[in-house]
Amino acid sequence: MSEKTNQFVKALYETVVQEGLHTYKEMYEEELSASEVDKYSQAIHMYQQMNAEQQRLMMHMIEVVMVDTVSHVFGVLDGTSPLTDYEMEATVLLDGTDTEMELQDTFIGYLQDEDLYP
Repeated sequence: MSEKTNQFVKALYETVVQEGLHTYKEMYEEELSASEVDKYSQAIHMYQQMNAEQQRLMMHMIEVVMVDTVSHVFGVLDGTSPLTDYEMEATVLLDGTDTEMELQDTFIGYLQDEDLYP
C-alpha cells in the first residue's frame, strides 16, 4: 500500500468518524428548549434519558455504522465491492496514483493497526 493511500484513509477516518462522532455527542448532550424540533430531536431526547453506559453504547453503535459505511464506500471506490445493478466503475487517484483495490484494505488495516475498531 502506498504512503499516500495510508495518509488518505487516516485523514478520512479522523474527519468522518472521529469528528463526526464528536459532533453527534455534542449535539446529543445539548439542552433542547421545548420549542426546538428537528429531525434529531427524538433521538437526542432518547439519548438524554439514558444512563451513562447506555449513552456509551449508543455512541458506539453510531461509530460502528460510520466505520462500516466508510469501509463500504471505499470498497465501491476501489473496485473491491460492486454497486448493485450498476456496471460503471469508479477510479480514485491520489496525486495521480491509482488506488485500485487498496482503499478498503488500507482503511481496515489502519483501524486494526491503531486498535481503533474491534
